[in-house]
Amino acid sequence: MKNLESPTGISIEKVLFATDFSPATEASFSYAAAIADRYQARLYVAYVINLESFDLLEAEPARVMISRARDEASRRIARLLEPLGLPPERYEIVVAEGAVAEVLLNLLDRNRIDLAVFGSHGRRAFKKVLLGSIAEEVFRMASCPVLTVGPKTANISPEGGIRHILYPLQFAPDSSPAARYAVSLAERYGATLTVMNVSEDLPAAPSQVDEVTQPMKRWIRDHVHETSELQKRVRFERGFGPATGSILDFASKANVDLIVMSVRRLDPVIAAHLPSAGIADDLVGRAACPVLTIRE
Repeated sequence: MKNLESPTGISIEKVLFATDFSPATEASFSYAAAIADRYQARLYVAYVINLESFDLLEAEPARVMISRARDEASRRIARLLEPLGLPPERYEIVVAEGAVAEVLLNLLDRNRIDLAVFGSHGRRAFKKVLLGSIAEEVFRMASCPVLTVGPKTANISPEGGIRHILYPLQFAPDSSPAARYAVSLAERYGATLTVMNVSEDLPAAPSQVDEVTQPMKRWIRDHVHETSELQKRVRFERGFGPATGSILDFASKANVDLIVMSVRRLDPVIAAHLPSAGIADDLVGRAACPVLTIRE
């Protein structure tokens, strides 16, 4: 399949969207479909049947109900895909069984997915029951970047697209792979890219803002090709105080359409039991736009 690639070398050929058919996943599907269309990628739509729901049934009734659940899920996914008018080679329906997070992680690895898209209900809603809490667990362990669409995010419109991307910069010099994705998406969508650094332990001061000019020039030189039009659309923003609050405040005021950031690579056993993944976890539940996380 022909895939469009940006000057940064980022290629997205396979996008996986996981659904539980709840209203909370509607917005996330619109993003999965839009990105798959933009990159001409193959779209995998997956539903996982949680077998714990059938633990109290006898073997034969459970088998029959699981079979019916598989058929119903396939029909619902087909109806979801129908308006897109994709040719058969551009999509795949996946209905699997097992522990949801484990199955999804396996699907990402087995199919060599380049981008996973999940909807989140937020940390306070139906924890560990619906897909939203599963999404927060998966993005800590996924082998590919994960786009998580939180409960406050509206559907993306085909004509709207992604016009403003925010990339919170943690350290300079910046060697995070997340920078390449932020640049790639900004180039592909013709979007403005704001690189933001937050000083949590410092009050705002004009002199400190002036001091970032040279580091910002170096960041652009290191990450944006000299012939790229993006050179003209990169901005720098300095934040002060708690990182989550500063990022959310700027994202709201500047009408940010996507936040791109890195997350620490965690051991699966540890990740599954942590109550929070830090700033990324907070942003997913509170931001009015999707959050793309890339493991370091």
